[in-house]
Amino acid sequence: MRKCPNCLVEVKTNRKTCPLCGQLLTGDGSNLPTHPPYQPQSKHINLFLRITLFITIVAGLVSVLINILTYEGVMWAGYVILGLIYMWIIIKSTILSRRNIAKKLLIQMIALSLIVIGIENLSQTSGWALDYVVPSICGLSVIAIIILIVSKKMRYNDYLLYLITTILISFVPIILYWTDVVGVLWPSVTSATIGVITIVGMVIFADTATKDELKKRFHI
Repeated sequence: MRKCPNCLVEVKTNRKTCPLCGQLLTGDGSNLPTHPPYQPQSKHINLFLRITLFITIVAGLVSVLINILTYEGVMWAGYVILGLIYMWIIIKSTILSRRNIAKKLLIQMIALSLIVIGIENLSQTSGWALDYVVPSICGLSVIAIIILIVSKKMRYNDYLLYLITTILISFVPIILYWTDVVGVLWPSVTSATIGVITIVGMVIFADTATKDELKKRFHI
């Protein structure tokens, strides 16, 4: 421990001068506490994740092999693979991730929408994924983030970018309806209406900092 004769403070340092006034310090600094060296965190994948990954790959390959050997016109192995992919999305982006919760919801919305579209294509059916399920997922995701904003005591701006992105995606079903890709109107209208109501609520109830952030995002 060194001492400054001018400031009359003790300084835990090996330097020769006082950090406050520049006066020469007295003492030898031999009583400084020692600290263990920095140990970087291991970058190796956890053993459990390795085992899970191995089982996932084996399950996917086995399902494809069995499907090929017993093929009767339906590639049901595709459902298994889509389920395994979604399981890993949940593990990596939700369970193990420390990301913003709103970002997790956004990732889940996109992933789940793609999964149900894939299931629809594999089942060789039409008229339910884009017509009903995807608009429902979009609308519910917007509502979930709003509930998150209201219930969590965190800065509104922490969720703003993900909320805006989710709102923009909620307009996709109505655009698909206008382009004749989707055949049912009311689910798409519902999804878009939720987005519009959310935008109006943001404009009316948002504080000054949030409105400034919105102006910055949209270059208004």
